[in-house]
Amino acid sequence: MANSFGFGRLGEVGLRHSLGVMAFGIAASAMADSPRAPEPSEGTKAGLEQAGSSPNHLSLGLGMALLPDYQGADDYQAEPVPLVDARYGRWFARTGEGIGVTLIDSAALTAGISVNWMRGYEEDDVPEGIEEVDDALGARLFVSTRRWGTQATLAVTRAVTETERGLLAMAELSYPWEASERLMIAPGLGVTWADENYMVSYFGVDASEAARSGFGEYRPGAGFKDASFRIRARYRISERVSVVGAAGVIRLLDDAADAPLTDEDTQAVAVAGFVYRF
Repeated sequence: MANSFGFGRLGEVGLRHSLGVMAFGIAASAMADSPRAPEPSEGTKAGLEQAGSSPNHLSLGLGMALLPDYQGADDYQAEPVPLVDARYGRWFARTGEGIGVTLIDSAALTAGISVNWMRGYEEDDVPEGIEEVDDALGARLFVSTRRWGTQATLAVTRAVTETERGLLAMAELSYPWEASERLMIAPGLGVTWADENYMVSYFGVDASEAARSGFGEYRPGAGFKDASFRIRARYRISERVSVVGAAGVIRLLDDAADAPLTDEDTQAVAVAGFVYRF
């Protein structure tokens, strides 16, 4: 159920975005939302188990992520990212995917539920006069299928606290590739859809904010929020230590790109760190 990188995706998922896969399988939410990678060949299973992809495993690490201050910001900041990938039976805990349980787990299909964190933004990070958006706890449903070496993932997250944060749906197509016995690379394309509640809470400007900030009132509607391209990588230094990383580009779309808060509709994200498999 975990992907070959042992992590989740840059965004909603775990950092300042809902980069719904930017996912790293890291967090960075460096990058995004891949519950499981294609089934490895017999010749590579041992190497993947060493990287932390055996049925029951625990990998812990620390990384640094470079992210915009908020979705649409032109300023960036670096922040530490805990890297967690744990599984016991059907239960898992993974950076970018939260804590949950796998309900279906076969060679071709994985599906489950989890509780994940939906990050907002702080008042200091946005233009003066705009109120902060509180973090929220989200309920996440995911399904992933694998065929012809590719992996397709759909994940839906709804806020269960701060319910005005609404709902996000992310779809991603990735291609995990074993470049060598030690190096695995996975390019991926993703798209995120958001309901009106999410768009208004994150990108909207109400009357009081308009009066304080000088922006016009803005009420976005539901629709596709962003599209992304990312590359995730993992290099196994030793049997227990690996370096992981991800980098990508996110393009805000439609009402998100047109929002008064959006200074840049195309943003870069990156994350890198080390993990240790126990």
